[in-house]
Order: sequence, then C-alpha cells, then structure tokens
Amino acid sequence: MRTREVVIAVSVAAMVVLLAYAIEVGGLGPIAPQRIRDLAATYLINTYNPWNITLSSLSLEAVTAIVWDYRGIDTFFETSVLFVAIVGVTSLLRGFREKTGLSSAGLSEIVKTSTKVLAPLILVAGVAIALHGHLTPGGGFQGGSFIAVLFILLSVTFSLDYAISYGISSRKLLALRSGGLIGILVTSLALLIASLILGVNSYIFQNMAREGAPLSMPSWFLDRPTGGTLIWFNTFEALAVAAGISLAFLVLSLREEEVEEALGQVEWYE
Repeated sequence: MRTREVVIAVSVAAMVVLLAYAIEVGGLGPIAPQRIRDLAATYLINTYNPWNITLSSLSLEAVTAIVWDYRGIDTFFETSVLFVAIVGVTSLLRGFREKTGLSSAGLSEIVKTSTKVLAPLILVAGVAIALHGHLTPGGGFQGGSFIAVLFILLSVTFSLDYAISYGISSRKLLALRSGGLIGILVTSLALLIASLILGVNSYIFQNMAREGAPLSMPSWFLDRPTGGTLIWFNTFEALAVAAGISLAFLVLSLREEEVEEALGQVEWYE
C-alpha cells in the first residue's frame, strides 16, 4: 500500500471521528428530536389511508407518494433539470446522422454471451421497478435508469453498430423522451381538465379527491392498487429517463466522422 493511500485512509477516518465528536458535544447546534416529526408522521399515516381519502394517495410506498403527489410540482421541476441538461448535450451536435461501419467488433465472445443472458433480466427488472414504484421501493427514475444501462451495455459490448442495426437512433430516442415528458404533463393536468369540463373544482397534480375538489384518479386495477396518478407518473418518467440517458450516451459516443458531418465538415487545424 502506498504512502498516499495510507494518508487518505487516515484522513477520512480522522474526519469521521472528529465529526462524530462534534455532533456528540453539540458543536453543530441542536439536533432534531429523536422522534418522527409531525409532517413525516402525517405522510406515513395517510399515504395509504382508505378511511380518509382526502389526505391519502392510496399508495403503499410512501416515498413515491411524497415525490409525485404530496410534492409533485417540486419533482416536476427537479426532473426538468435533468432533461434540460440532456437537451443541452443533444443541441451541440443537432442534425447528426448515425453511421454504421465505424465501430469495432465489440468485446470478447465471453462478455457477449454473458450480456445476452443478463440483457432480458435487466429489462424485466427495469420495467418491474418502474411499474411497481407505488407498491415497493423504486419508481420511474430508477426503472428508467435500469433500462438505459441495458442500452449502454449493449453498445459497449457489441458496439454502437449493433444497437443501430436494431433500429435505435437519436431521433427515435428523442421522440420517446418527448412522449414520456408529454405523458407526465398530461397526467398532471388530467383532473384539472376534467374538472373544467364537469364544472367542479380541481388542482394541478391532483390525485385523490381533496377538500372542495371531489374528483379522483382510478386507484385500483382489478385487485391491485395503482396509486391513481402514481403508476402513470412512474411509467412516463421511466420512458423519458431511459430514452433521455440513452440519447445522451449516444451523442457523447459519436465517432469523428459523425461529428465532422454534424459540424458541417469543418476543417481541423493543428
């Protein structure tokens, strides 16, 4: 072990010990009481509360209920930050066209065979995490990230040519990402639009009925709770995240010939 690694390890350990000591003696100020705060208790009690639907999301997963219902507008703007970044990446080389025949043959046959076994498992896991986000830990972002990892894994293992040969392109990924964002927008406005047609009160991002706003999203499908808007938010977010991250990877992986064509065949000087 090199001296530098020892110094780093000792420094990290010392920082942890000093921080723990500072907390113990009150050096960081008063610590929150060791009990669930009122707001958190309200969320946990009412996340799935069919006896008081005006305070409930009818979701068995409290985190998803908080993210997409109780503070849905915050999540919308947080999600927008990611997609604005993706738009920035794609706009740098807008108009490019993917070319085949520029990639290598990919990795070894052992890696390719292992990837073929893992690929369907990753896809199923990603879809399950997204669709069950209102029931179990997970959600649209996590599920979409799983699916994006599948595209990246295939592109690295088999080459970008392999992914493109299956019809994957920046335009299709952009369309899927836009479709996911439109789905999120439509879901957030669904009850508001319905209330305008029916002449009753409603709110943006409304899920279940609230005081003075009687409309609710369907909360059950057969014998399974859906959490109303939550299953739709997770589905559309998974689509947008999977397509958006895959699109960003595709753009960042452009080969020299594709970049030159996108930039108008510019001349490079030493």
